[in-house]
Amino acid sequence: MLRMALPLALAELGWMAMGVVDTIMAGRLGAAAIGAGSLGGNLFYPIAIFGTGLLLGMDTLVAQSFGAGDPRDCRRSLVNGVWLAAALAAPLALVLWALIPLLRAVGTNPRVMVLLGPYLKALLWSIVPLLAYAAFRRYLQAVNVVAPIAFALVSANLVNFAGNWALMFGHWGAPAMGLEGSGWSTTVARVYMAAVLLAAIAWNERTSGTCSSACRGSRMSRASCVCSTWAFRLRYRF
Repeated sequence: MLRMALPLALAELGWMAMGVVDTIMAGRLGAAAIGAGSLGGNLFYPIAIFGTGLLLGMDTLVAQSFGAGDPRDCRRSLVNGVWLAAALAAPLALVLWALIPLLRAVGTNPRVMVLLGPYLKALLWSIVPLLAYAAFRRYLQAVNVVAPIAFALVSANLVNFAGNWALMFGHWGAPAMGLEGSGWSTTVARVYMAAVLLAAIAWNERTSGTCSSACRGSRMSRASCVCSTWAFRLRYRF
């Protein structure tokens, strides 16, 4: 149990650390930047967590199929989860977009609003990779593959820090975007997280022998086998 629990606990610490780093680095931009970053996070996370919460059912579905020795049904749940994540992205982004004029209407500090609008608009682009990451994570931890989750979140902190350093303050030839740069850095870090877990899924497919029986015994490479299996899943979904 500890082999599963410790990486997931480390992943949660990594998730929390990302927000702490953003706040610390925004402090150099002044009180308005801290206020806008905190307000933006308080608006973004409840809506985003609503979306990721709708994917929690994957844990049960994938784990039951995995325990029953049915990798085909595990993959079916994963593909359905990815489609659900894609369907949720646009409505959640629209809700967040609609909050910006609402905040102006209720009298939010104008200095905060000047920074909040661009910051939230940058974060909107992170909804798709965040939901994809959530779907990939549900699948991996349900099939007892948890180390990549911890690695993705811990290393994403390095990506986020480097992005903040470059985009917030204009280092390494990047434009100094202020708080908006933090939003774009967070988006890049979430794309990275989703990409790491997608690579982990592909690697698990290659190494665990869960390719379809139609591929086994053929002259296809393992990578081709995985791609063919996934292509079949997508066609099957329609």
